[in-house]
Amino acid sequence: MSFEKFVVEKQITSATFPKPTRDSNIELLRIIAMFLVLLVHTDFYSLGIPSTKHITQQPLDSTLRFLVEALSIVCVNVFVLISGWFGIRPKAKGICNFLFQCLFFSLGIYAVTLLVGTSKFSADGLLGCITLTRQNWFITAYLLLYILSPILNAFVEHTPRHIFRNVLLAFFAFACTYEWLGGTKYMIDGYSPLSFMGLYLLARYLRLYQPSLAKFSFSADLAIYFGIAIIATLYSLFGHHIIEVKEYPWWVYVCPTTILAALYLFLAFTKISIRNRFINFCGASSFAVFLLHTHPDVMSHFRTLFSDLHKDFGPLEFWGITLLILIGIYGAAILIDQLRIWIWNKVSSIAIKAKSKHVGKLMNNS
Repeated sequence: MSFEKFVVEKQITSATFPKPTRDSNIELLRIIAMFLVLLVHTDFYSLGIPSTKHITQQPLDSTLRFLVEALSIVCVNVFVLISGWFGIRPKAKGICNFLFQCLFFSLGIYAVTLLVGTSKFSADGLLGCITLTRQNWFITAYLLLYILSPILNAFVEHTPRHIFRNVLLAFFAFACTYEWLGGTKYMIDGYSPLSFMGLYLLARYLRLYQPSLAKFSFSADLAIYFGIAIIATLYSLFGHHIIEVKEYPWWVYVCPTTILAALYLFLAFTKISIRNRFINFCGASSFAVFLLHTHPDVMSHFRTLFSDLHKDFGPLEFWGITLLILIGIYGAAILIDQLRIWIWNKVSSIAIKAKSKHVGKLMNNS
């Protein structure tokens, strides 16, 4: 059989027997986690942490804001746990797709701001967009995790279970003692590739060995997640007499309770089965939401918008309006990402055809 005939028959088979809809439980979690990122950036990042005075004078606003932050602070850790659960298998196409998506939004938004006149062109600005150094820290941290994933995978595959477990215990004991309590900043409060590596390995361990702590029911997992958030909220509200709220170590990714809450929110979604094309469609573009609103030329307006809304409306009205705006941002990012996906598919198709033609010639000549 010639190479061209093989390709044609494969395409016919794919068209006749389409792939079934993939599981949507983790895609739904991906959507939720990205919405939690939006909430984190709306709450403390835009409005600041409520002070002791604000807690006393505005108890309802403070309660809602602490609860929103406590529920949302798990967002980044959940994303890394998802990567660890499935495992990163680096491929040239995968890294190119990731970088293309980052550059599409980085350069695209920069171009739009130049056209509307909200920013001025500069060589440094263009270079920052191309190298992604103007973007949020998450991109470079995840990129390094992606690059180092073969080493992490080799460790997972060739390390006995008891040594793997002990390394994890030592890693998180170090993070708790020296990073969270000691403030050494080796992991920059969780904003670092080192923190990502620990979470990645934790998820790989749970997937491979299914220890007893991962075998609770769906309801129990969610109860742990919400319970931790409620405890953090209550402690923030009533513990301010002991220590200033802004000094609380709850609000960092490396905090043990944040890691625990993220872990059990994640585990809860591994225990349900959902298949929905719309969820998968939205989940495929969830990273676009991050790239759109964290672009520095967008984030400054994002923070100003919610700061102004918080001043103009009461707590309930503010969060109602905020949820509607965030849903709108999410939807807009998904729609914009369809253009990126279309361009990528076109480029990929051209590259595949060129490669197929080249390989076909080689096979026919041999």
